[in-house]
Amino acid sequence: MNTDKKILQYSREITVAVSHLDFCRCLKPSAVMGYFQDVATEHADILGIGYDDLLKKGLAWVMIRMSFVIRKSPKIGEILTISTFPEKPKNSDVNRGYYVRDKSGKIIISASSKWCVLDVSTQKVQRLAPIFEKFGDDEYTLLEPLENANPKIEKLSENAIVEPFLFTVQVTDLDHNGHMNNTRYGDVILNALGVETLRKHAILRIDINFMAQLFIGDKYEVFKERTNDIVLIEARKSESGAIIFKARVELCTHEPQN
Repeated sequence: MNTDKKILQYSREITVAVSHLDFCRCLKPSAVMGYFQDVATEHADILGIGYDDLLKKGLAWVMIRMSFVIRKSPKIGEILTISTFPEKPKNSDVNRGYYVRDKSGKIIISASSKWCVLDVSTQKVQRLAPIFEKFGDDEYTLLEPLENANPKIEKLSENAIVEPFLFTVQVTDLDHNGHMNNTRYGDVILNALGVETLRKHAILRIDINFMAQLFIGDKYEVFKERTNDIVLIEARKSESGAIIFKARVELCTHEPQN
């Protein structure tokens, strides 16, 4: 592992485990999101703006959007290098970029996530300038991991299909904040795509908008709509109909890699 404060970049290695792949031996969205969650958390801690650092000030990081492209799915036991770097923050949000490279240095996954900071007591978005005040403009990377990162996702049409089951948030879904971990939404997306779709197609790109939090015992439904190789997915709270997250999934027409 290494960190270079000059460009605010951090890298670490991970080994692809059996649990990271689906039944077609393709990398699960939840595994990809887990990689990024871990490396972003480590880097923020190193920079002194991590979870505990902000909590002391009554603040908390919240991820509001994420985009990633999977150019190649790795194999079990393969060692990958994940790099992450924040872009120059805006007034109320900041993008964090990611690259995943194989042992040859080739980029196999590119990603970006958009974050804001909330006041824990009021749940209001806070200005980012005080959080990043110790970093100069020349310390931020100019890299842009992928085009049109973190877009606003369109609404489903009236033809959207509702999945036949209600889902309930379980203990294993929770993170240290007591709400459903964002990485679990990756599994919701995978389940919504279904076995038959995944047997014929691999996931090329996912864009996600996180809209609301889920807590233990909350019930939600999943809706989806497919047009050619694009699948739109929404999770909604069962009682209120409030949207929890929206996702846009782009599928590859080629067979998943073995």
